Amino acid sequence: MEEIKVKGIVLKSIDYKDSDKIVTIFSTELGLINARVRGVKKNTAKLTFAVQPFAFVEFLLIKSGNFYTCINATSIDQFFGITADFDNYIFMLACNEICLKTIREGDLQPELFLLLLNSLKYVCYENFNPMCVFIKFMLEALKILGYLVQVSKCACCGRPLSNVRAFSYEFNGMICSNCQSNNNLFLELSEGEYAILKNIDMTPLNRLSSLKFLSRENIVSIINLLTKDFRVLFDSDIDTLKSFL
Repeated sequence: MEEIKVKGIVLKSIDYKDSDKIVTIFSTELGLINARVRGVKKNTAKLTFAVQPFAFVEFLLIKSGNFYTCINATSIDQFFGITADFDNYIFMLACNEICLKTIREGDLQPELFLLLLNSLKYVCYENFNPMCVFIKFMLEALKILGYLVQVSKCACCGRPLSNVRAFSYEFNGMICSNCQSNNNLFLELSEGEYAILKNIDMTPLNRLSSLKFLSRENIVSIINLLTKDFRVLFDSDIDTLKSFL
C-alpha cells in the first residue's frame, strides 16, 4: 500500500478497541481526516504524543479504502503551554471544535489551518489572552467559511452605526437603531461590549496583545454572543464552552 505523509493538527482522539485510538487530523494536504493509531494506549507506546489534542505532527499513513492507519509519526510541536493553563485549554479546544463542526472530511481549508496554527502559537508562546484569541478566531473562521460577521457598519442597510447598537442573528452582524424594528432576533450591546468586538475585529491576530481590556465580563458577553451566532448558523452548540459560559 502507498505511504502518505501529511502534516496536521490533532483536533481530537477517541478510544478504539483495546489499545488503539482514532485521531481526527486537520492536515494541510488532505484536509480533515481520521486515522487509526495502533497500540497507542499501551504503556510502552512510542506514538502517544501523536494522539494528544493540539499536537502538530507529521504523520506517515497508509490508506485502505477510505480509512487511514498511522504507521509512524514525528512531532513538530506539542504546544504544552496550552494544556498547562485552564483558560488556554478550554478556548483552544473550542477552536478545535469549531473546525470539527464546520469542515467536511477531505475539504481543504489552508487559511483556516493557518489561523488555527497561529492561534495556538500566540496563546502558547506569546501569552496572548485566550479569550480574545478565541473571539478573533471565530470572526476570522466565519469569514473564511463564507459567513462574514459585519461589525463596523449595519449588516442590514449598510449605513454607519448609531449610538444604539445591536447584534442581529438574522443578518449575522451589527445593525443600526433604524433597522432594529425589522429584526426579531437581536441582542443589544453595551458601549464596552461593542468596543471589544470592534477592536478585536479590526486588530490583526499577531497584534492582539496590544489590546488591553479591563472587563472580563464584557469579553465573556461577546463570547456568548458569538457562540449563539454559531448555533444559529450551524445548528450546533460549541459544547466545550457549555461549562464555562
